Amino acid sequence: MWADEIVSCGYTNQIKMDSKESMIRAIVLHSTTRLIPMLQQLRKGMELYGLVNLMAVNPEACHSLFVPGKILKPDADFIMMSCQPHFSEKGTSRERTERKIIHFLQDFLQEIEASGGEKPESLAVQHVLQWITSQSHVPILPDEKRHFKITCKFDHECKERLGDHSICYPVVSAYTCTVTFPVQHLDTYTMFKTIMSAAVRYSGGFHRV
Repeated sequence: MWADEIVSCGYTNQIKMDSKESMIRAIVLHSTTRLIPMLQQLRKGMELYGLVNLMAVNPEACHSLFVPGKILKPDADFIMMSCQPHFSEKGTSRERTERKIIHFLQDFLQEIEASGGEKPESLAVQHVLQWITSQSHVPILPDEKRHFKITCKFDHECKERLGDHSICYPVVSAYTCTVTFPVQHLDTYTMFKTIMSAAVRYSGGFHRV
């Protein structure tokens, strides 16, 4: 049904579910390349009336002219309520392990929320949200907020697939708001906290050792 629209965005490979992320990337790139010239033209028009300088001097006063609603920082409850874990078959050992990891995630978020960012280098809940979705605030538009979900997946077979290694980090896809947890490396909350903290802080690249 959406084949013509996807192709019009410059996607040239076969349209199938396995290529979902590639298709999304093509759509985002296409939208961005169209949007930037429009924004540049809008800026030039605003410059004619001195609005650009006014915005630079009074950004808070001009904020409501361009952004509907109020920018809100996320809390632990918001992220947990947005999570949609893809659990294994109910009653299996895999499902129990996956639920334990989701509990670890909740404990991790509540812990950093309670710390309140006491130090400049401290993690905050908005850092976790930005790591997963590329945005650090609660969705602004009501419809966007209503449909906002974070998909949680679980990788049980990294050692079988990758061979002997000591650590894996969770992997995120900001395009699809998805995080995949390496189950075999998250046995305890201490390990979960250590690995998650490193992943959020140094998310420029993920490496297996």
